[in-house]
Amino acid sequence: MEEGKVPPDLFSLSDSDAESTENHTSENFVISGGARLGGGANVGVDLATNVPDEDEAVQGVAQRFRKNRISNLEISAPSLDAQAQSADVDESVLQSFVLDALDAEPEPAPEPEMPEPAPAPETARIDVEHTGRIESKAPPSQIQPALTCPHCAANNPPGMKFCVECGGSLSVSKGGEEVKRKIPPPSELSRKENPWKISLVSINEDGSDGVEIPLQYLETTIGREGDTRFPTDAFLSPKHARLHVEKGELFIEDLYSLNGTFLKLRDEVRLTPGDTFLMGRQVLRFERFEQSITPKTKSSDGTRYMGSPSPGGNFKVLQIGIGGVIQNVYCLPESGAVLGREKGDIIFPHDKFMSSRHAQIYTGDDGHCYLVDLNSSNGTWIKIWERTRLHDVDFIFMGQQLFRISTKSR
Repeated sequence: MEEGKVPPDLFSLSDSDAESTENHTSENFVISGGARLGGGANVGVDLATNVPDEDEAVQGVAQRFRKNRISNLEISAPSLDAQAQSADVDESVLQSFVLDALDAEPEPAPEPEMPEPAPAPETARIDVEHTGRIESKAPPSQIQPALTCPHCAANNPPGMKFCVECGGSLSVSKGGEEVKRKIPPPSELSRKENPWKISLVSINEDGSDGVEIPLQYLETTIGREGDTRFPTDAFLSPKHARLHVEKGELFIEDLYSLNGTFLKLRDEVRLTPGDTFLMGRQVLRFERFEQSITPKTKSSDGTRYMGSPSPGGNFKVLQIGIGGVIQNVYCLPESGAVLGREKGDIIFPHDKFMSSRHAQIYTGDDGHCYLVDLNSSNGTWIKIWERTRLHDVDFIFMGQQLFRISTKSR
């Protein structure tokens, strides 16, 4: 694989998804030579894309456990046959017994006595009196509810400013109502000519350069629907991202897309909880532990906790599957970790698109964590949250489309 090449089957479509995707063809522009991209802005060009082979869908990992329902107790009368077989039973007594059995009503089963609920504790404590399990109970006032994203309805840990799924703002107004940020409409700049020679160069599946897409206007929207369209790419949102040309410089912003817009790392980048990055076929998210526990942490009665040795760090890396399912959680030691296919602290041995030693997360002198690529073949990609400046020879990745930025003055 050549430098800057994202694996062509990083994501895949099933046959049903491919058939359901609307198939458009270009009316004014024909792309030859197997190029995946092409066309300028605001020209109404629909661009085709190569759809990879079908991958196995991620199997469901959640299972419901239901308690067995308590069936009604059946009260049965003594067997008449057994009574008839007894030699000492008189016929009149037997007839009286049958009538009594028919008229009798079964007594209801006594309700089990429920223990009185214990009073709510004022402080966090450990309760192992009845269950035998360690249960941490904290006052309701100290429990912070999860934040629901107003854009995609995903649950987010308390304290987050942006959604970990779509990147939308989680801020609330003074009245307590959620602020839902909608996709901003195109401005007048989308109809103004771009005087600078700035273009996107598509990257073919073999790593070679494909079609060059000049940015004819100062503002260009990319997606399944937009100025430059890729209608068959089911991983692109209808309006996925927007490019802005300002005084000869190029900027990109994600339009709250479902799968995000990614920028290939050139240098190290500082990580904050909620950041998402790509390595090979892996979608990984950097998060902080909800609570901090040291090896000497004790319960309220002085008993120390039993458990696996703590890695010593306060952060973790989550492996995100299809549909946002968390497939694995990796604890980051305080000093950081190396990620790769064969060598490192966190390995993915079955990912053929990942290098042996692919990237590293380390703790800087300022106490913050940083992500750096270790000269991998396919690169490491960080999800952008805000408007980001792009430079010449930068690579951006969205849906299944891979571009190289080309900025040359006229």
